[in-house]
Amino acid sequence: MHKKNIILFFILITLFFLCFYLSVFAGYKDIGTGMFQKLFCLCDDSDSIILTLLRLPRAMKAIIAGSGLALAGLFLQTVTKNPLAEPYITGISSGAGLGIVFSVLFFNSVNYPVFGFLGALAAAVFVILFAGLHKFSVTKLILVGLSINIFVSSLISMIILLNPQKSYSLLYILSGNITENTLLSERILFIIFTVVVLLCVLFVPKLNFLRLDEGIVFSSNKKRTFYIVPAIILSALLTSVSVFAAGIIGFVGIIVPLISKILAGQDFRYLFFVNILLGASFMLLADFLSRVILYPQQIPLGLVVAFIGAPVFVWFLLKKGDLLND
Repeated sequence: MHKKNIILFFILITLFFLCFYLSVFAGYKDIGTGMFQKLFCLCDDSDSIILTLLRLPRAMKAIIAGSGLALAGLFLQTVTKNPLAEPYITGISSGAGLGIVFSVLFFNSVNYPVFGFLGALAAAVFVILFAGLHKFSVTKLILVGLSINIFVSSLISMIILLNPQKSYSLLYILSGNITENTLLSERILFIIFTVVVLLCVLFVPKLNFLRLDEGIVFSSNKKRTFYIVPAIILSALLTSVSVFAAGIIGFVGIIVPLISKILAGQDFRYLFFVNILLGASFMLLADFLSRVILYPQQIPLGLVVAFIGAPVFVWFLLKKGDLLND
């Protein structure tokens, strides 16, 4: 590993722990200097309860959502050779949103992350099948995904208008939030996420091939499909788990991979892990800001991410246009 990469990883790991500290230990209710004792002891004081029941689970889900969306965006940008691609280009966000809407309308918001997860996974399977497994087409993938996004987004808007008594709940949840759910603990969710990430690690060498010109690397469309379809399935799984952890969050899948490429270059052996650290740090910071900006009110996490992500994305368009053409 080059000295530059060692320094980069040291800086990013330091940034990650700083954001983790802010998300878990800082805020209007500061845990204080005894934070590490409280973290590893079985105390029953108020600080320990806040730490173990509220902030640590939130931080874990923020890490899952941030790194998952960042990796999913990296996979999709590589597969489509489009630096503006993100996890929701496959219609996964719309599927998750529709699942959440059904949960709020018919199940009183009980375990809405589960419905969001199932909706996202169903949408991903639907789009992949329509893109064609035997004659897979990235163009079809994008067009079908965009069509689903437009149709389902219109359907969700109509449902909200027809149910004004639940409009606030729907809009708040659809904005993205880290909340409690009883069917799947954050530990089990973290185990599932870890398994998916390990599968992604095994796929890293293929990503280095996919980013090259397909006419040089692939002798047949069948061989190209053999690599592309698993990459899209992995990105769909990552996005689905992220939706389960934090609801629908935008911009992370676009800007984090772009920043990672500026810092680490195009080699996925380094880019993969830089992307994970940046995505997790970004979401931890957003979680901290969502709690403290308008305390005691909490801003939806998705809005905080959008407030940060939109200006960064515009900056990319204005200052780094050459990167978007790679």
